[in-house]
Amino acid sequence: MLKRDKFFQPPSSTGGTFKDLFKQAAAAGVGRPVDKDGFPEGPWTPDLLADAISQIDANRTGIDLRTVQLWFQDNEKGISADNIRWLARVFGCGDPAATSEWQAELTAAQSRLAAKRRQKRKSAPQDQLHVPDAALSNLALVPEVRPQDAAAVPPKRRFSLARTSEALFHGRNSLNLPIAVWASGGALWFLAYIMGVHSVTYSPIEGLDKQVGFYWSLSWTVGEMALLPLFLIFAAELLSFWKEDGRASLAAIHGDLTDDEGWTRKVDSFSSSYWAIFLICFLMVFFVQWAGVYLRTLLQGDPGNAMLDWILVVLARPEVASVPEAIMVSMFAFLYSGMIYWFFFIGLLLLYTIVSDYCGVRSAPELDTNEEHQRQVREAGTKIMRGIFRCTVLGILLATCIKLNAAYLISDGATVADWLINDMRAAFGVQNAEWGWLDQSPSPFFTSFLLLFVTCFVFFVCFAQIYWVLDLSAVAEPPVGTKESRQEAPVKILWFKMVFVVVLLAATFLLVGQFHGFSILLAGSVVVAIGSLFWRTQEQEFRKFADAA
Repeated sequence: MLKRDKFFQPPSSTGGTFKDLFKQAAAAGVGRPVDKDGFPEGPWTPDLLADAISQIDANRTGIDLRTVQLWFQDNEKGISADNIRWLARVFGCGDPAATSEWQAELTAAQSRLAAKRRQKRKSAPQDQLHVPDAALSNLALVPEVRPQDAAAVPPKRRFSLARTSEALFHGRNSLNLPIAVWASGGALWFLAYIMGVHSVTYSPIEGLDKQVGFYWSLSWTVGEMALLPLFLIFAAELLSFWKEDGRASLAAIHGDLTDDEGWTRKVDSFSSSYWAIFLICFLMVFFVQWAGVYLRTLLQGDPGNAMLDWILVVLARPEVASVPEAIMVSMFAFLYSGMIYWFFFIGLLLLYTIVSDYCGVRSAPELDTNEEHQRQVREAGTKIMRGIFRCTVLGILLATCIKLNAAYLISDGATVADWLINDMRAAFGVQNAEWGWLDQSPSPFFTSFLLLFVTCFVFFVCFAQIYWVLDLSAVAEPPVGTKESRQEAPVKILWFKMVFVVVLLAATFLLVGQFHGFSILLAGSVVVAIGSLFWRTQEQEFRKFADAA
């Protein structure tokens, strides 16, 4: 039944303890908001319940998350009288009569739990440490430790790069990482302006003044200040969904509501991968690329056939800035690049970890007991795939920005806009002049291809796992024209659309600068990519898939 747009159930008077009553109400989602069909949005988790209690106006002090976690754990901890009051208001949906009913039953259940603990203490050996009854009934106390069990207290966890990296993405605010990117990028923008390379030209050939300023660089502006933060936001939101809602709802079906250790073990299993990503980003992307390409070239004072960008342009225009200034700014710029690539690859690894964990939870036989359980499995899987698809689109666009900027720098175009517009005009025959290449070597081509390869690899691996877990391939072909065939059509179209967009963007990346008129394909692909992020029918099609699969 509903009370104040929330799911309500009266407390069951089965004579159980507080633990029994609480687990039953939390798993059923009593007091949680309901969807349009009247079903609760899922079971309670420690984070959600702590937030709900803290949001009660009369509760000015809030509640500690660790206290709520004790209620979910299989221990002998009870609940204090004050917390019974707040918990009853949550389970009672804010209704005075229902709250009073829940408060009376929670108080009785807590009394039964205290009596059970006293009985257990009386029957325990006499050499055990005596604990007063008053302390037993206090919920907020630290779990009791007997002298003979002191050595059994688990040691403090050592530093784990995997758990630390995962914690960067999982938080109450998905803007934490984007803010770090914007703050560091803003400092780099300011340094470029002070140095005087924010808008600067040089003449690689006679009659051409080529713009290579920082503000004109697509990879540093559009890519790292717009596309990457969006990727981080989508990845953080997907991780929060899986840990707080998706995984909890599936675990609740087979009686494992708060198995956070299962997710932690899954993250720790990729520990070596996190260290590999850290070393690659800060040794290869930062140190090797900076020292091998930029520091060495700046110290030699001769660019040779190196690609001249907003940093190396000081060798062609020494009056703009000095070499020591360029060295310091370039070091900060590539340290910033190492950081943002670290964020990016960690995000991809977490996407794969979510899919791997989803497939592991999905393998539980309890999830096949009825159609409602299978529907929850399909809804979680489709939402995960939608999030991964959006992150993949943004990742490929980021790689395309890097390659496009490098291709422009080694072309004979005056500005990025002029280069792309002239390419379109040449393709349509509006002008006969065709652009050409300068005698320079673009090192970012390899970096951008690495981003493309890893992003597409993660997408197709995740796509294949979820595709087979959801048994799409096992669905028999229904007769043409039947209701089942009409339901299957949007499902197959949806999966085809995702793969088509990814393949189109990857092909566009590979064809950048490969023929005159590539800018037309580029413009069309960008429009399709942006549109795919805001498909109005996408959510509806995923719901159709959940009902039809």
